[in-house]
Amino acid sequence: MAQSANLIHVENLKKHYNKGAVRALDGITVDVNVGDVLVIIGPSGSGKSTLLRSLNLLETPTEGSIFFHDVEITKKKTRVETVNPKTGKKSSKMVKINIDDHRQKMGMVFQHFNLFPHKTILENMTLAPVKVKKMDKKAAEEKAMQLLARVGLTDKANAYPIQLSGGQKQRVAIVRALAMEPEVMLFDEPTSALDPEMVGEVLEVMKELAKEGMTMAVVTHEMGFAREVGNRVLFMDEGKIVEEGTPDEIFNHPKHPRLQDFLAKVL
Repeated sequence: MAQSANLIHVENLKKHYNKGAVRALDGITVDVNVGDVLVIIGPSGSGKSTLLRSLNLLETPTEGSIFFHDVEITKKKTRVETVNPKTGKKSSKMVKINIDDHRQKMGMVFQHFNLFPHKTILENMTLAPVKVKKMDKKAAEEKAMQLLARVGLTDKANAYPIQLSGGQKQRVAIVRALAMEPEVMLFDEPTSALDPEMVGEVLEVMKELAKEGMTMAVVTHEMGFAREVGNRVLFMDEGKIVEEGTPDEIFNHPKHPRLQDFLAKVL
């Protein structure tokens, strides 16, 4: 099947807590296309992280659908068509969806790094490629060293996370996700736990990824990054997408009063 430009499609997504009393997501419909840098902004509690975490089902939606490569991953089974190579006859059958297979294609970077403290940086980098993708250990180590070189951390390969600064840990977390060769990278406020002087080094890595064409969905409070790097910006409030547009449209010509009020406070 030819790859469509649409990588992820979210349809009428809802996430409710306390029997519907809290609506973290309240009917979200959005696409993530190949090559997008989709930046999601909004006040705390607006549902940004819930939306991002729902994309690979770290959050289970209450209602709605999520499609990844046209497969509805919010269902337990999907219909797959096959062609008999001898007869050319088409048939179809229902097969169980393995969400872990899809998660391998979605790199995830969190606020708090999530590195294993008892393993070296190199061990952190190679664990998933060896265990999950069954990559040869030597090949995984070579790939890890190439990625560490990319972010200037080859000298930290045998160090432990406690020996690294926050910015260094987050750069490791990014290249650890890249070691799985994902098709899309999901960033959940990757700089919010960092000291201000460390934010720039992490954003620089993300900018380079964007330049190389990596598809990205980024929840962030860094308005400069959203304006400079994003090609699409979503503004969320109270579990809804209030406004969507290009960085120029969102930051220079905001239409909705709620967005205007938000930008007045953060810019």
